[in-house]
Amino acid sequence: MTPRAIALVLMLVTVGCKKQPVVTETPVLTPTTEPVVAPQTLPQDIVDLAQNFTRVYFDLDNATLSDAAKSALNENITIMTRRPDIKLEIQGHADERGTTDYNLALGQRRAQSVHSFMKSSGIAQSRLKVVSYGEERPLRDASAESAWSQNRRCEFVITWSDNSAEGDVSGSAPE
Repeated sequence: MTPRAIALVLMLVTVGCKKQPVVTETPVLTPTTEPVVAPQTLPQDIVDLAQNFTRVYFDLDNATLSDAAKSALNENITIMTRRPDIKLEIQGHADERGTTDYNLALGQRRAQSVHSFMKSSGIAQSRLKVVSYGEERPLRDASAESAWSQNRRCEFVITWSDNSAEGDVSGSAPE
């Protein structure tokens, strides 16, 4: 197994959080399948999509997408247009500063910003799910700007329709 494939498999493991995340779903979104599938069994365009969905970072107290974030999202929109069977969970995060409620709301606004951009680019709302984890799942556990800047982000998980035999695929590239 290649290092990239191993990294993708490791990204499939979710880390527990202290609090329940704020979740906003469209009414037609269906639950994802349970089994996790090794990356080498996925079609190449799905592997490409998972590798392409890198983290989208935000400035302090901001939910506005940068030009670089929009460019990365446009590449993924192209792939999602070719593969209507995939859905996307957009996970919003914040750094540790601010109250828990504020950070959950900020993570929600960040994920919603990505959702709105993708929806306005032609991706059906029923294929997108928004989740906020606030400050509960930091990439870097330190009280310094170098850590905070990494924690102000959105991450992505590719999911499938109920009738698909494929499992969830984490999309954010490991650091």
